[in-house]
Amino acid sequence: MTKEIDYFYAPISGYAYLGEQRLVSIVSQAKAEIRFKPVDIAMVFAQSETTAPFKQSPARIKYRMMDMQRLADHLSLPINPKPKYWPVPVELSATVIYAAISLGADAHRVSFALLKAVYAEQKDVSDIDTVTEILTSIGLDAQAVLERRNSCEVQYQYEAATQEAVDLGVFGSPTYVYNGELFFGQDRLSMLEQALAQ
Repeated sequence: MTKEIDYFYAPISGYAYLGEQRLVSIVSQAKAEIRFKPVDIAMVFAQSETTAPFKQSPARIKYRMMDMQRLADHLSLPINPKPKYWPVPVELSATVIYAAISLGADAHRVSFALLKAVYAEQKDVSDIDTVTEILTSIGLDAQAVLERRNSCEVQYQYEAATQEAVDLGVFGSPTYVYNGELFFGQDRLSMLEQALAQ
């Protein structure tokens, strides 16, 4: 039986951006699979009574930016820890990911392109023209993806994943779930790797 990891996250999450490439590498080495599940992170925060990052205290926000820059430097990833377009609504970018997957696209390629757009390219992934450009830049038929995202199936996937996250007790992004166990944050990827090896 193939091991499966549910990856709950927001396509505007800085720590999802910093962790996704390592997640893909770890899961590939373990011969496991990732189920990409972008969620309505505002609802997740509300249902879990969690303070959204941009609403946290000045001290925490300052530390978060420093920590993200430090981690990005360590990983040799470009980053602007205070993106021009953040936070923005996630519904467009999240449903685009589900739509692209349903059309056979590589989930990581689409997801990471959107995350990178926010944190390295200063782009607004809640803007349909911008998302069209991003999809085209990675070789996808943007019109087909955008048409697909309006389908009932894609909308259901997005809403169902959000509710699943809430039911599981997810309270932030990224959260990885394996065998019913939650691993919150990219700094827990080594523990996820250990769990996969057992």
